[in-house]
Amino acid sequence: MEKDNELEIELLNIQIGCILRLARLKEGLSQTDLAVLLDYNSTMIGRVERFENISAWDKVFSISKQLNIDFCNLFVLRNKDELLSIVEESFKFEVKLTQEKKDYYSFLKKTIVTKYNLLAK
Repeated sequence: MEKDNELEIELLNIQIGCILRLARLKEGLSQTDLAVLLDYNSTMIGRVERFENISAWDKVFSISKQLNIDFCNLFVLRNKDELLSIVEESFKFEVKLTQEKKDYYSFLKKTIVTKYNLLAK
């Protein structure tokens, strides 16, 4: 696979996780709450949001449907500023903002900037 294609796939995985997290937070749901609604494991919800592994597409579809997100729209790569804006908005919706979560958001923003910079080369 071409380097650019790999980067785009990685960025899409990040974007999907960010969009799903933001929608969940806007609904006032914890990962556990969403997992209960879908009869899933909350660990799986977290892994999708943190783009740790690629979940089965049916799971992503179910999550997006539950959160009223256009499934197809998840796969349209947003530009860097739009994706960073999603991350910033998610940060603002966090209720229990631990140092670990602050570090995660910082890591996420750096990862997005780095990958977009690599994609631009």
